[in-house]
Amino acid sequence: MPLLLIPSDGPSEQELAEIEAGLRASVVTDFLAAQRAGDRLAAFAAEHLAERIDQSTPDGPRLTDELDALRNLAA
Repeated sequence: MPLLLIPSDGPSEQELAEIEAGLRASVVTDFLAAQRAGDRLAAFAAEHLAERIDQSTPDGPRLTDELDALRNLAA
């Protein structure tokens, strides 16, 4: 993930949205890579991170639901 410089007055709404989207995409990518490799520990780590993200953004879309859907597609 590239280094982002955040201005001293804080990030704008657009910058926050871009950071969140990048983080969410990274968790999904890590989860899929772990699933393909059969790495249960890495998959668990991605799921745990998704739960923490969901807790910090209760009004947003649930990342754990996205991972569950991906898990069901693979089954």
